[in-house]
Amino acid sequence: MDARPILKISNLWKSYDGHQAVRGLDLEIKRGEIFGLLGPNGAGKTTTLKIVVGLLKMDKGIVEIDEKDISEDPYEYKRKIGYLPENPTLPEYLTAEEFLGYVAKIRDLPSNEIGKKVDYYLDFFDLEKRRRDIIVSFSKGMKQKLALSASLIHEPSLLILDEPLIGIDPTGQHNIKNKLREMVKEGRSILVSTHMLDTAERLCDRVSIIHNGRNVVAGDLEKLRRVAEMGEDSTLEQIFLKLTQEAEKYVEERPAKRRLFGLFRR
Repeated sequence: MDARPILKISNLWKSYDGHQAVRGLDLEIKRGEIFGLLGPNGAGKTTTLKIVVGLLKMDKGIVEIDEKDISEDPYEYKRKIGYLPENPTLPEYLTAEEFLGYVAKIRDLPSNEIGKKVDYYLDFFDLEKRRRDIIVSFSKGMKQKLALSASLIHEPSLLILDEPLIGIDPTGQHNIKNKLREMVKEGRSILVSTHMLDTAERLCDRVSIIHNGRNVVAGDLEKLRRVAEMGEDSTLEQIFLKLTQEAEKYVEERPAKRRLFGLFRR
């Protein structure tokens, strides 16, 4: 396995509307892993994802994808990523088939592959019978599946997902999780931001818990248990609640305990 990170974020800062959303954030995503980005509302998760995909400009810091600084070439790296926002907006006047075909074309798929890819994802997400229906007639869950298909159609090296399972039925969720695991086996990577902690615990190889724009801790479940000083039966939800409460106390009651201060420096 290639030991070089597919995504490296160093000392990332971003503020807007008078609010400091991200404060010196450091993250590293390995090749061939599912990495979960967890945190309470307002922690800076979506801001971070939008910076990585180029929708927001950072104030300071370095973001590298495949060891290349995205600020030096803000376009080429996007060929390697797929992105599903939390609330995707789709062209509702197109049919599902037309939309995926359009995305495949702008992603520079070979013309002889476009039809095959469109057929595959419409079938995979159980949208085949609705392929010629306009998107405005789709339910929220169907639109979510179609948006996810668009983020996958060019087989990205790094897939970035913001709350990907919202509104999707249990069968669809099961299929998506299997697809993500299949991608990892192929050496590709997934960065997923979610509030569904039980899903993150079962799905992710490692997670980062962020709070107030900072990284509290990153690692696998075993490491998180050690940092939180909790037993081997503790769940990710229990760990998350303890560490975010301690992080909030750190913000409110400076100076912090030395142990927690160390977490913010990792």
